[in-house]
Amino acid sequence: MVNVDTPKLLRSLAKLIEKPEIKALQVSLVQTLEQLIEAEAIALFDIRTLKQVESDHAEDFLIRVGVDDTFEDDDAPLILLREEPQFMECYRSERMVVTRREDAPGAPLRFIHPILGMKKVSGFLVIDAAQHIERDQEMAAIFLGFIRNYMLLLNDNQRDHLTGLLNRKSFDDKVMKMILSLSTANKRDADKVCYCLAVLDIDHFKRVNDTYGHLMGDEVLLHFAQCMNQTFRDYDLLFRVGGEEFVVVLRNVDGDRAAAVMERFRRVVETHYFPQVGQITASIGVTFIGPHDLPGLVIDRADQALYYVKQHGRNQVAFYETLVAQGALQQKQVESDVELF
Repeated sequence: MVNVDTPKLLRSLAKLIEKPEIKALQVSLVQTLEQLIEAEAIALFDIRTLKQVESDHAEDFLIRVGVDDTFEDDDAPLILLREEPQFMECYRSERMVVTRREDAPGAPLRFIHPILGMKKVSGFLVIDAAQHIERDQEMAAIFLGFIRNYMLLLNDNQRDHLTGLLNRKSFDDKVMKMILSLSTANKRDADKVCYCLAVLDIDHFKRVNDTYGHLMGDEVLLHFAQCMNQTFRDYDLLFRVGGEEFVVVLRNVDGDRAAAVMERFRRVVETHYFPQVGQITASIGVTFIGPHDLPGLVIDRADQALYYVKQHGRNQVAFYETLVAQGALQQKQVESDVELF
């Protein structure tokens, strides 16, 4: 039995859940453990599966979670998981691994704790310490168990229960954080921080429901979401915002690459076999997110591009900015009252 200061532990747990957002929770975990245990350094690593946008090849990488409460950790170096034997041992065994920080006499011990996700290890808590204090490592394990359960609750609250994609409720918060990151990026980072948003709409979905029933309609939505998960990168944001309408936010892409990604997804859907229904197509409207945007303004622009596609044959990709430049759409004046969706 670990001898702990119960009031201090409860205060720390209460502080951890002040911010109901996964990234903020991770940051708070590191800051809390720094006050409770003896350690030279504490770090969190997420496992991120990255794929080339033009192919299906994917690799698992480690990325260190930033110590501040920023939206993402794009500047953190990526570490190929399969080339780190101690992390791989922890990943496979789902147990703490004890090693040395480096191969040198007197080097600090390194304790690698697995962070368990819904189905597998989703990251690691790494503690460097001068000695093995069992109480400290058990304390860390207690916090990780609590954090895992709380993160699963947060994740469930942010997910669409049918498709498992992010839901409408989480859209505003995540897009606003992106806009904030754009507005605070300095000139040196301006070219690196680039987001675009696409609204994806299944063509003639009402016909599917009317012909095959709502259960088969749900099956189509599930297959469509699977196509999204297989096509887009692990750190792109995928939402189901209602009915047959989905949203994708691509991160750190220029116009040409975004167009290639969205066209690739359109072809993936077009060639995918949907059980009983056969072929399904999708219309896609895309726009870029600016540093002075609001979520509703971004959606409105993408919806205008989507509506244009619907009126001009469906099963296409159109960029709002391109349509405006071509004179096919007229740029709207920004209004103070914006209705989302």
